[in-house]
Amino acid sequence: MASALTSAEVFIALVVAAHAAVLALRLSISLYEA
Repeated sequence: MASALTSAEVFIALVVAAHAAVLALRLSISLYEA
C-alpha cells in the first residue's frame, strides 16, 4: 500500500537529517582544529 508521508514522518526525517548534519559538522570542525 503506497501512501503519502504523514507530517509526523516528514518531521522525524527532517530531525534525523539535521542531527546527522550537526554531528558531521562538529566532527569536521574537531578534525580541522586538531
